Amino acid sequence: MQEEDRRQYFRIEQRVSLELKVVSDDEISTHPTPTQFDVSPNFLLLSQLQEMDAESNHLLRKIAEKDNNTASFLRIVHDKIERIAQAIASSEMTISNAAIQEVNISEGGLQFRHSEEFEQGTNLSIKLIFPESCIGLLLYAQCCRSDLMGDGSYLTGVEFIKMPESCRMILARQIFESQARQRQREADENSTDS
Repeated sequence: MQEEDRRQYFRIEQRVSLELKVVSDDEISTHPTPTQFDVSPNFLLLSQLQEMDAESNHLLRKIAEKDNNTASFLRIVHDKIERIAQAIASSEMTISNAAIQEVNISEGGLQFRHSEEFEQGTNLSIKLIFPESCIGLLLYAQCCRSDLMGDGSYLTGVEFIKMPESCRMILARQIFESQARQRQREADENSTDS
C-alpha cells in the first residue's frame, strides 16, 4: 500500500487484544479468512450481527417511510437481539488485562509493539478483539515495518490484506465509535473543568 493510500484512513489509538501467527502465501490463498486460531462459534457473533445490520438498515429506513410503528417495533427487536448476543459474546471473551495493548489502528492497517521482529513482507494471521464492544475479527496482514525500540520491543506496522468488505465496515464502525467515545470524554472533561 502506498504511503498516500495509508494516510486516507482515520487512525486512532485503541486498546485491543491481539494475537499473531506467521502464515504463508499458500495459506492465505487457500483460506479466505484465517483458520490458525482456535475460536468458539460465538467468537464472530457480534461481528456477523453488525454485518447484518449494515445490510438491513436500508430496509428498515424503507419500512419507516411507510409504517413508523412497524419500524419502531423492529428496532426494539434488534436491540434485544444485540443485547443477548453481547451477553453471550462477553461471557466467552474473557481477556486478561495482560493480553490487552494499546495499538494505532485504521481501516488499512495496524501499528503495535511486539517482542519479535518480523521481516518486511511477512504475512500474518491476526486475531483482533475490541474488549469494549466484544467484537472479534480474524484478518490477514503483511508486515511493512519492524523497528527496534529502546526497550527491546519492535514497533511493528502491518497493512491488512485480502480484507472482506464486511470486515472493513465493522472495523470502520469500531473506529467511528471509538472516536465518538473519545470526543464525549473530552467534552465531559471540558464541562467539568468549567
